[in-house]
Amino acid sequence: MKSILKKDRILVFVALIGLLASLAPLAARTKAEQSNRYYDYILDYSSLRYMASQSTQSEGEWLDRFASLGIDKATVAEATALGLSGSAGIPIHAMTVKTATGVFGWESDYPDEVIDWMKTSTDVSDAIICADTAEAFDWVMDAFNARVENFTARTCRDGEKGFIFLAQQPDGLKGEKLLNLRLGIWPDIAALLEEHGYQIVPRTETMKDMNGTRFAQAYIEVLEHYASPYFLNNGDELIGYESAEGRELLTQYLRESGASLAMIEQNDQSQNITWPGTEELLNAIDYHGIRVFNEWGYIQNRYAYCGYTGPEEITNSFFRAIVERNCKVIWLKMILEPDNDVSWDADQTEWTYITDPAAYEKMILDLDARLEPMGYTRTTVPPMELETPSALLRIVQGIGTAALLVLLFDLFFLVSCRTSLLLLALAALGMMGLAVLKPASYPLLLSMAGGIVMPSIAAVGLCRVMLEKRRQAPRPELGRLLGDAAVTALAAIATALCGSLFASAALSQLSYILEIDLYRGVKLMQLIPIGLFALAYLLVFAYEETGARDAVLAHVGPRGEKGRIKRFNAYFAELMKTPMQLGWFLAVVVIAVAAVFLLAVFVYYIYRTGNSATTSSTELAFRNFLENTLVIRPRTKEMIVGWPMLLLFIWSLRRGMKFLPMVFGLGMTIGLVSVVNTFLHIRTPFLISLLRTGWGVLFGLLIGLALVLLAELIYRAVCHFCGVEKHV
Repeated sequence: MKSILKKDRILVFVALIGLLASLAPLAARTKAEQSNRYYDYILDYSSLRYMASQSTQSEGEWLDRFASLGIDKATVAEATALGLSGSAGIPIHAMTVKTATGVFGWESDYPDEVIDWMKTSTDVSDAIICADTAEAFDWVMDAFNARVENFTARTCRDGEKGFIFLAQQPDGLKGEKLLNLRLGIWPDIAALLEEHGYQIVPRTETMKDMNGTRFAQAYIEVLEHYASPYFLNNGDELIGYESAEGRELLTQYLRESGASLAMIEQNDQSQNITWPGTEELLNAIDYHGIRVFNEWGYIQNRYAYCGYTGPEEITNSFFRAIVERNCKVIWLKMILEPDNDVSWDADQTEWTYITDPAAYEKMILDLDARLEPMGYTRTTVPPMELETPSALLRIVQGIGTAALLVLLFDLFFLVSCRTSLLLLALAALGMMGLAVLKPASYPLLLSMAGGIVMPSIAAVGLCRVMLEKRRQAPRPELGRLLGDAAVTALAAIATALCGSLFASAALSQLSYILEIDLYRGVKLMQLIPIGLFALAYLLVFAYEETGARDAVLAHVGPRGEKGRIKRFNAYFAELMKTPMQLGWFLAVVVIAVAAVFLLAVFVYYIYRTGNSATTSSTELAFRNFLENTLVIRPRTKEMIVGWPMLLLFIWSLRRGMKFLPMVFGLGMTIGLVSVVNTFLHIRTPFLISLLRTGWGVLFGLLIGLALVLLAELIYRAVCHFCGVEKHV
């Protein structure tokens, strides 16, 4: 291996320059992440209202209780006519004419003029809204006029009462659909929240065909009135998406107000809920956005969960969202009793809530206590500021990656120095061509190349190193073996870690930190290094070490000699005619069975690769133990599989084994790839990923050391009882 690196010193030098170039964007990203350690809550008013109705305290008393815990923002959904109709105490009733006239004695509820409208209605989509007060009537009419283009309706006042008859609009909108239009925040609700010191974060819901300029303008006036620091979108489209003017109004509002585009994380924790135009909007406002952790129903339902007696697991979920997934705002909802149905189609109005104030105090104060030592401050969260890495830096990274690709090629085929330099020139030109011709996809391709090549070099290079060591010292003493194994393992891990720097530096920009863009190719990145290791192992230990390579060269001649291909074909045909002995046949059968088993394990591993919110309670309990002990838990596949297998791989090779090292090596390569994969969760702060990797290396090598000692005892016992001197 040393001879290869000495021959390829120019490749190594170019690769080091590329590595140094990757440190600049990582340093800038780390600085931005360190200066953005903030988090915030927005209280879900609807959830609080349901919970308060089941408790002995009023809404106001609960609001005061949460305010005493430092929560000063509440999100309120804009109401529809139908929604107001279903709320007790709000003097508005809305329904279709068909529904209204289906009630026995319905005429007694309406004046004669309205009765005539309803009787002559021929469209089943016509609707009627009844307001019991003049204020409610005016509020509804003002909202419709402000939000619907060319709004028309028949109206009738009967004393304090008012009636609105909604028929088909000039643009074709049906009256029934208008009942679902978001009209605004009911004044009494806004007054209650403001009276208790809350800043209102409005939420509306857009609907197709009712989301043009007028709707956008009216809703932006609501946002401006409440001076919301966060803009939460909901519904079918972005606000104002159906008109160019509406889109421009939203963009202008976000630019001028400084409000952040708040993107809600999906319930599987994989990405954000977005709409067509989200990326363009973020580009227009310089990516002034934040991620929001929505307390989904299955999270609300984690009271007395996973062996806890209170809301601890909900607090754990909040902690992971903030520290590990860059969700800086918690959309706080009330805790559910454990026996609730939280399936996607469950009736949320039937949910029962925990009404013990102590549970909420513990949940919030415990989170504060865990975040404070990490430097987090609870306040309104500003958007992160980070410049995209320059094209020049990425080109230098690309040339460094090209050198690594050539080095990997040389580890397999042992080409000449001249050939290596020629390949480097071609690969560098290819990287520069991609940077110029495919600037949008170049960062992802660069990241993928760096993430694949370095773990592959670590695995393939380790095979070369171990071949040299086996030749130099076939049977070392245990103490020397352990020390040498530790140094070699750390070198392999450090090599893979360099791949993390290449891969994550290429994607260190806000679009990936906010998870608008995602790293594509995780499974491919897992497959290629594992496949390359398997090929390298067979090449080094089954082809070169056994003398097969020398035998082949003796028959076909040295590289560059004429007629080599013809002689190789003749030699291969002669080999195929050689009868197979029974022992070799049984060996092939055993290897085939083992390969099928390994393939099944590998398929399961690939299936588990990626983001998933579906974790068993046992695994979650183990993760919680690690998290509460270490603050940031190491990745299980590194600690339990990768690094122990790495030490076992080195040990088994130094003990002269043939088949077991390949099995251990496959597990080892999983660990080498996992190091890179850890840093490709760009939403996770870089230093958190570094700490996670450090813990994994520490505990993984300790576990590996224990397993090596156990394996050595078993190995010696078997050799002693069987009287075996040579190792298989």
